[in-house]
Amino acid sequence: MNTQNPGIRILVDALSTGELTATALVGDRYNRAQDIEGVFVMLDDGAPEQAREVDRRRAAGQAGPLEGIPVTLKDLFNVRGQRTLAGSRVLWDSAPVESEDAAVVSHLRAAGMLFLGRANMSEFAFSGMGLNPHHPPLYSVWDRETGRLPGGSSSGSAVSVALGIVPGTLGSDTAGSCRIPAAFNGIVGVKPSFGRLSLEGVYPLSPTSDAPGPLGVDVDTCFILDHLMSGAFDGSLPTLLPLEPEPTTLTVPGGAALAGLDPEVEQAFSIAVSRLAAGGITVERQPTPVIDDSIRMFLERPVVLYEVWRDHAARLESRGDEYDPYVRKRMGGGRNVSREDQENRYREKESLVRRLDSEFKEKSMTALMYPTAVCIPPAVSETGDPDRIGDVNMRCLRNAASVNYFDGCAISLPCHRDGEAPVGLMLAMPRGHDRELFRLAALVENLLRPVRTGQYRVPQPEPARQFN
Repeated sequence: MNTQNPGIRILVDALSTGELTATALVGDRYNRAQDIEGVFVMLDDGAPEQAREVDRRRAAGQAGPLEGIPVTLKDLFNVRGQRTLAGSRVLWDSAPVESEDAAVVSHLRAAGMLFLGRANMSEFAFSGMGLNPHHPPLYSVWDRETGRLPGGSSSGSAVSVALGIVPGTLGSDTAGSCRIPAAFNGIVGVKPSFGRLSLEGVYPLSPTSDAPGPLGVDVDTCFILDHLMSGAFDGSLPTLLPLEPEPTTLTVPGGAALAGLDPEVEQAFSIAVSRLAAGGITVERQPTPVIDDSIRMFLERPVVLYEVWRDHAARLESRGDEYDPYVRKRMGGGRNVSREDQENRYREKESLVRRLDSEFKEKSMTALMYPTAVCIPPAVSETGDPDRIGDVNMRCLRNAASVNYFDGCAISLPCHRDGEAPVGLMLAMPRGHDRELFRLAALVENLLRPVRTGQYRVPQPEPARQFN
């Protein structure tokens, strides 16, 4: 639990007992948000008054448990009365004021949650770095003096949580866009199974990979938001029961997922593995070719390029100079992907989905576990070289993107010691196992708490050598 930014359940308790009012909570967070550059593209000026109305309803015994809890939204979710710009300049003169909420947003509104503002993001969600030249600079909350990438594409969403503005937020994940910024800012980020949560009213990047998902201060907060986004809220908070350590088996895939790790990532991950094993979880390392092939496909034959080029070609032709130069260049990679080649890529992806399902059944695995990103947040200065920026982006994306290529569900948990470089540990399961994934993540989060606070010391040999 983050004591400086409590999770949703703790805030619900404080509001219900009168220890806290929605007016005080939202007013404080709104005022702090006004003083921060780069995180928001818009703040909802009506939020403080909405909070006062919640307090009036609560005093009359008419408020639900979640009424008055503030959240933020990535700038690709339609919100009634607002414009959706998807982080882009080219939509500034054409985006309409929306008359309806996105489906997942409507579920949160029905529960009484308050939308504090629209969060900054990579343009059209097409970068894992989190930069956006159309807005003030945005950095990871770690090592602000150097200036580190916040991770993308849900960059502003993640930073709004990490800075303590909100306990949770809505992002989207097409190739790691919830999990990478979560890893780079020391919070939790979730990629739901593809197709499980509605994309209605969400600005598209890839119709075959997009997945709206929550980010939050802890697993329970993400679980509550996920529950709401699914439309399952019945007026009471859902309960999350962690799995038992036994007979849980976590499989660490050898090969590409562990190749080229930054030393800080390798050490933090190895210490986390040691702690989980000491806590009673069976941890096995074994070759997992489907993960190698998923990473290889993302790097060499990505599905999204054709889809993005199809949707943006005309606009790139007429207004390409208004795009983020890197996003424009990357989108151009879809120009030479033929329809026939794209159909082959779809079939290849479908094969990965089937192979992963079979492998889980044959090997009786509970979940896969590997670093969310192979690197700690790179310095923003590394993106200044046009010849290097693509490599930086791929290092941010490649591990997390593998899950999108088998349509699975995944969650990134912080596994670094507080104050050190942020590192995410990713748990992944096949499509449809979201509820079990949350239960597993709650167990892992609890076991990693001594690592985060520095109370756990791994025995010899040195942790950085454990998974070489």
